[in-house]
Amino acid sequence: MSSFDESEAFEAAASPSLSQMAMAARHTPYMDGLNPEQRAAVEQLGGPVLMLAGAGTGKTKALTARIAHLLNTGTARPHEILAVTFTNKAAREMKDRVSHLIGQVEGMPWMGTFHSICVKILRRHAELAGLKSNFTILDSDDQLRLMKQLIAAAQIDDKRWPARQLASIIDGWKTELGRRGKFQPLRRALMITRALSSTVNIKDVCAN
Repeated sequence: MSSFDESEAFEAAASPSLSQMAMAARHTPYMDGLNPEQRAAVEQLGGPVLMLAGAGTGKTKALTARIAHLLNTGTARPHEILAVTFTNKAAREMKDRVSHLIGQVEGMPWMGTFHSICVKILRRHAELAGLKSNFTILDSDDQLRLMKQLIAAAQIDDKRWPARQLASIIDGWKTELGRRGKFQPLRRALMITRALSSTVNIKDVCAN
């Protein structure tokens, strides 16, 4: 009758699985050309990493390699990675770089600009913000044009209340609302803001 050794069982459980060893053995071309600091940032998968460096020193290269490493090692799946860029062009370039390093990557919905990611979150949870998921985003020109239409429809004196000034007042009310949680506008102006209930100012997309 064979004896059972608990210590051997624990050692076996603690040792890497075959799948983990296979992942670790994968080719990592994205590590080529990284300096020791960049490599350390890429290989640190157990927590946050802060990279502080000047322009043109390879921060984007290290960040792209880190994303590739997360995917290549199976640490994260494409839809589990949040990567925020300043421009849509930068987001496309980053995805292209990752695909070039480890092959075509599909399904990275959370790689994009700050605004595009916030819009995606807001559309998914629009009801929590008192909106409908098909809301329209207005830039400054759109907002001013719509404000002029609403002023005319409400028969407000546009000489006394120019569209730009009234838009600024409403924007101030929204800021006050966020600060105090109270909103007590004039009745006529309230009618205008209600007419805007299906639209969102682009500045509000990522507020709060």
